[in-house]
Amino acid sequence: MAEVVSEFFTVVWMDMIPPDNLSELIPYLLSVFVSVAMVSGVFRVIGRLAEAIIDFRRF
Repeated sequence: MAEVVSEFFTVVWMDMIPPDNLSELIPYLLSVFVSVAMVSGVFRVIGRLAEAIIDFRRF
């Protein structure tokens, strides 16, 4: 699991070192939430494409 988290931070160009104070925490958390939303959106698009291909073969 640590490798997956490390790879995720590498892909989104973030340091894996947590922030030291509150002024660094807010942009850090915002970056994490935006990155997770983008990854979730990509998986949603891939899922919809797979669903469309599977439904197409049914007919």
